[in-house]
Amino acid sequence: MKRHTISYVSFFLCQILLLSACSEGVSLSGRSMEPVAVLDYVVPSSSPNVMTDLNGYSRDSEKYAYLRMNENAGPVDTFRIVDVDSDKIVYEGEFSGAKGNDQLLIADFSDLVIPGRYMVQCDVYGCSEVFPISEDLYVQLTDKTESLIMESCRDLSADPATVLDYLQAYEWYAGLSGTDEVSETDVVSGAPDELVCVRDWISGRDYEGSVGTEAVMYSTILAKFSFLYKSYDSSLATECLQKASAIYSQSGNVVKSDSAAFRALAELYRASGESAYETELVNYKDFFSSGDVHPDEGYMYGAMTYIVTRQAVDKELCDMLVDSILADAQSINNRKREITDPMYSQTGGSGEMIGYIRTLMCANYILKGYEYDRTMQMMLHYLSGLNVESSVYTSEENETGFYYLVYSCMAQLESEEKM
Repeated sequence: MKRHTISYVSFFLCQILLLSACSEGVSLSGRSMEPVAVLDYVVPSSSPNVMTDLNGYSRDSEKYAYLRMNENAGPVDTFRIVDVDSDKIVYEGEFSGAKGNDQLLIADFSDLVIPGRYMVQCDVYGCSEVFPISEDLYVQLTDKTESLIMESCRDLSADPATVLDYLQAYEWYAGLSGTDEVSETDVVSGAPDELVCVRDWISGRDYEGSVGTEAVMYSTILAKFSFLYKSYDSSLATECLQKASAIYSQSGNVVKSDSAAFRALAELYRASGESAYETELVNYKDFFSSGDVHPDEGYMYGAMTYIVTRQAVDKELCDMLVDSILADAQSINNRKREITDPMYSQTGGSGEMIGYIRTLMCANYILKGYEYDRTMQMMLHYLSGLNVESSVYTSEENETGFYYLVYSCMAQLESEEKM
């Protein structure tokens, strides 16, 4: 689930000096390693005491690092930002206390807006890993992640969850991050590369015999693709919608309170307008009115599709869905500091934090604003190195689409100068 980005300090050095590998008098362009002849022990990996976002920071966004204190190391008040290419100090500041955690100090260097490669350095504790500051950080991350997804679509290795997130990102953010380009092979239809790529993935997949949850997901993809592609090739879009309907019917997955089925029904209803799908959707009201319901991924994205459809909708169901998502988003926002505390994060792991970000993205989409952008960015910082292990939590195969979705969202904020 995660990739440890550092492993450079010997056990002996860690115990004696409490340094991360960088200290006064050591060149910033490299790290020294003391030879230690300890043959009877496995040398453990160590984490730098100064934690940063290893993916980097957008030029105009808030920028901060955490210093993990040690009671035996003594006090430290100031920090320095060093340009690793010139080996020069370009910024100096004072640490501040972290609310709710007396073992942390915060180094705020938001005023540093010059793109480059840097590290945070301080007395006693050493320095951070190298990180970039970029003018268009999230556009770069979006493009990098998209390249991986498009390659996996072309060789048919992309999993359905990734493709569905990819389509969701296209629906919400196409063109805003500079990725909405017309495919050279489809200049006549004018279809953008994203949709052509998914079209080719669909044509190369064998989903006819799928059942259960797998069939439901395929029907969701086909219905969403049909809706998004109809202006480029109405014949193919109609064919995909017919397949989506047939696959959903054979899935046998029409049990109330099934979130995957709800999302499929919402996509099928928006694309076709058939009242049978609306009837099944309205039946979910009993589930949502039964108590303390917290919509998961399927319900949330299904709700996003349902409330924006031009078909007739049940207002009471819309209100139930919207109220539940907004309530969850506000609850998450109220807990943002404890959720993103690098030492004592109150989550069940990176997967749970990804679920939180999905909720906040949906809430922002409903509100058509930026109420939860800062909380989302705090969580991305955590997943990208601002955690006790200074680890970058890289996505598993079925989470690549999520990262593309959230990076696209952040790229939009960059383009609108909302960071």
